[in-house]
Amino acid sequence: MNRIKSKTIGIAFGIILLIILLVVLIYKAIEGSAPVSIPPVYVTDSADITDGDIRTDVVLCFQFKDDAKYLLNLSYQKSTGWLDDYSAEPFEAYDIRPGDFAEMTYQAEYSVGGEDGHNQWIKELGDFKQIYAIEALSKRNLTSVSDIWHTVREADSYPVRIYQNPYADFVMIPADEKYKLFLPDQDKAVNFDEYRQITKDLSINGETKTLRIWVLCNSSVSDEEIFNALYTADVTENPDIFFVGYDSPYPFSFTANGMEQNCLYHARKFVISKDSPESCAYHFMAQELENPEVFTTLPEEIQQELITGWNHADDVLLFGGNYDESSELTFNDNNQLALMPGNEEASGYVLIYLESGFFENICSKIAE
Repeated sequence: MNRIKSKTIGIAFGIILLIILLVVLIYKAIEGSAPVSIPPVYVTDSADITDGDIRTDVVLCFQFKDDAKYLLNLSYQKSTGWLDDYSAEPFEAYDIRPGDFAEMTYQAEYSVGGEDGHNQWIKELGDFKQIYAIEALSKRNLTSVSDIWHTVREADSYPVRIYQNPYADFVMIPADEKYKLFLPDQDKAVNFDEYRQITKDLSINGETKTLRIWVLCNSSVSDEEIFNALYTADVTENPDIFFVGYDSPYPFSFTANGMEQNCLYHARKFVISKDSPESCAYHFMAQELENPEVFTTLPEEIQQELITGWNHADDVLLFGGNYDESSELTFNDNNQLALMPGNEEASGYVLIYLESGFFENICSKIAE
């Protein structure tokens, strides 16, 4: 009887071991077929941590000089003014390299405040596949983000930038000790040796102020050549230069987040709504508008505004078309002043008064 009981216990014990072994094998099989696992984030401060939605976005791999690689999100920003990027370390199994684009389905975790400021991590990763540059750039979707800095073409030392508007449409990243520029109609990057700041001291109203400009360039091109190309609006004709933007103080005044930004020259904007305005883009120097033959050719609404608002010293920019209060002055790739379109359903004229020294030192032309 005892032998039978012992045999029964042995069989039962063997069945239990077999079940445990099967469970382990099934778990290992599932683990082997799952996406790359993402370790949890260890938070050491009082930051506010939130989970994001499950999304599918386009990312671009870039690399700083310390060899740290990241993925830059081209189609989503959790917070205005902060580009979302994630460590590329968990993605090594996908062999993604600086300059490679991918589309991924994921859920991110966001940290705001505390000691670390703004940060984001991939909490859960689903699909991940590499795609070509043209497809990736066509899927950018940052235009809905209200970012006045991207409108006015501001730049600083941070070598990662996404622009997406009619006069500045590009993505730039550091990669392999160089810098890559991606344009929306090209499937290959343009490579540059440097992301360089060039400076020039200007005498403005009796004060010496410094003009600071950021450009992508090759080491063979001099600062003098860059300044000349910027002033004469010949930048795009030189393959060794790409104009990125201006550092603070900005060349002209504008308002961001309800405050006027530091500037070299002051500008004033006036909007006159009108159905079917003349489509135009004019730059008038003060002496030109003092000529009655020029002044009287302007629309009556513009003449009236000049009579009451112009100081007879500033240069005057006049734009007519689909413009409204949201239209902002910016620079194009050739460093020409241009006016960003406003609401497509709106129409009218925009007058901008700009101190005349601007066109002696910053640029010589406007975009037409």
